[in-house]
Amino acid sequence: MATAYIETTIPSLYTGRPAQRLVETTPSSRWRASHGEEMKAAITVITFVARHLLFVLFAIVAGCVLWTIVYGLLLGVAVIWNQGLGGPLAYPTGIMMILGVTIFIGWGIFAPASAIGAGFCRVFNLPKLAAIPVVFVSAFALSYLLYWAYIMALTTHPMPSTWIVLKNFTIFLSLPLGAYWWLTEGPGALFDAFRRWLGCRLRQKEHKMNMALAVTGDKISK
Repeated sequence: MATAYIETTIPSLYTGRPAQRLVETTPSSRWRASHGEEMKAAITVITFVARHLLFVLFAIVAGCVLWTIVYGLLLGVAVIWNQGLGGPLAYPTGIMMILGVTIFIGWGIFAPASAIGAGFCRVFNLPKLAAIPVVFVSAFALSYLLYWAYIMALTTHPMPSTWIVLKNFTIFLSLPLGAYWWLTEGPGALFDAFRRWLGCRLRQKEHKMNMALAVTGDKISK
């Protein structure tokens, strides 16, 4: 059975008063609307995961290429200057370290922190740029928890103070975190900021036009 309700839209450009229209709803239309919202949310999640997955893979490839170049240069220098060539495991060890560190930091800290920041902005309807401090705090909290788990499980050393962990995080991971976020989420955040700014300007312009039309209407009626 169809139902109907009055939908109030934005103020009319000519009257300055909210325009109203009769909207008919049916169970199928309500299902399509809810299904559309679910699909939109699913697409947002899928694109986020794919973006961060591909970026970490790109960082792994870039790190391996850089290590290959550095290792080749060091090997060439050793041959030219008749120095020791080192052990046969030096090159694969470097590759494994790049893989482990990049995956651990990228998918274990940076990507989850970015997800927390994006979810925070979505829940509270904030600009995406507002996620920056949330991402920093989340990344620090995740790194602290992972470090605490490492200390508790594999060592007998006491856990350092929070300030020491924060200092080390700021020195060694804040710049990589910033580069990671700006490369993965920065373009979308800047586009979101521009879209919000443009929408605000359009609303202000429409409000001024409505006020001018309302004043003109009052003068004509008098």
